[in-house]
Amino acid sequence: MSNSPAETPPGSPIAIPLAVITVSERGTMNVSCNRHDFPPPKPDAPWSRSGFGDLLDAISDHRTRTVRVEVHEFDGSVFTDIVHAARREHAITDVQSPSTMRRARHRPTNQLIEVTGSGFIPGEDVTLALPVSSAEGSDGGSARAVIDMSQLVDHRSEILLIGRISGVIVTESLPS
Repeated sequence: MSNSPAETPPGSPIAIPLAVITVSERGTMNVSCNRHDFPPPKPDAPWSRSGFGDLLDAISDHRTRTVRVEVHEFDGSVFTDIVHAARREHAITDVQSPSTMRRARHRPTNQLIEVTGSGFIPGEDVTLALPVSSAEGSDGGSARAVIDMSQLVDHRSEILLIGRISGVIVTESLPS
């Protein structure tokens, strides 16, 4: 007899997949999800810090499921966070007149959203960042990025909260 969500007894614990990421001193990462290896898409290119967002997308099936993530740094520190599944917007079932749709297209699209994250030190300055691109660190510990200025006006798909003291980085998907 299987327990579907409708058959799950009240008070039963909810199981969230657990991803464990172990970061080496060079920034490469070994990843497991629910105690099974989670290999990178290209066997000759290991997971690295520069591809952390791509890794979170892969683990969460492109934000379709919620995943608990533990990051074990090479210095012994451990960070834990929950990567939430993206909210799906319900399709509009009403048929709108063309004039209504035209007015909606020309309406200002200012929209406020709240982005939250946990694991920061109380009172810590937290930087809000919109990723334009990513770069990978070299063996010497430096990184170089070339930015296409046209990317700065494109729609962003994620936002980062970065703790200035704790080093905690929270990635949150923006609504489309």
